[in-house]
Amino acid sequence: MKDRKFFGNKSSDEIIKTIQEFHGWAAPGVIIGAIMVDYALENLPAEAEKDAIVETTHCLPDSIQLFTPCTFGNGWMKVADWDRFALTFYDKKTLNGFRVWLDPEKLKHFTVVNNWYMRLVPKKSIPLEVLNEAILSAGRDMLSGKKVTVTGLYGKKEKNNISICSGCGEPYSASTGALCQQCSGHGYFKYSSAE
Repeated sequence: MKDRKFFGNKSSDEIIKTIQEFHGWAAPGVIIGAIMVDYALENLPAEAEKDAIVETTHCLPDSIQLFTPCTFGNGWMKVADWDRFALTFYDKKTLNGFRVWLDPEKLKHFTVVNNWYMRLVPKKSIPLEVLNEAILSAGRDMLSGKKVTVTGLYGKKEKNNISICSGCGEPYSASTGALCQQCSGHGYFKYSSAE
C-alpha cells in the first residue's frame, strides 16, 4: 500500500503513533475517524473558522480532538449520541459545512473492515494489524461526503450562574434548581460508607 499523507504532511505511521499515544492503542475507529476528518477538512476553505458535530460517542470524537482544535471542552465540538459513524465540520460564520459518513454500501467492498464494523465476525478474530492495514488501504473509498448547511447543534452553550448547593455545599449550575443534580436525586454516585 502506498503511504498517503494526512492533513497535508502526516504519514499513516505518524497518524497511528498519535492515536496510540492519545487513545491508548491503535484503535481502528479512531483511524477511520482520522481519514474522515482529513476528508471533511479538505472540502472546506482553509481560512474558515471551523466547528464540528460528531454523531457518535465511540472513537470518532477522539479523532476530531486529536487532529483539530475542536474539543468537547472548548465547545467547538458538539456530540449527538445517535450512534452513527458520521461527522460534520462547518464554518462558524456561514454554517456551511461538509458531512462525512461511513457508507454501508461502499463498506461492503472492503470485507475485512465490513466484517469488523458490522460485527459479522468476532472482533478478536481479526488481527489488529490486518484490520488497520485494511482500513488504511480502503481509505476514503469506504466513505461518502456531501456539502451541508448546519441547522442545529451549533453555537456556544452559555454557562449558567453558579450557586452553592445547600445539600452538599458544592458549587453547581443554578439552572438545575434549588439543589445540585446529585442532591436532588439525579446523580450518578453514592458515597461509600468506608473511608
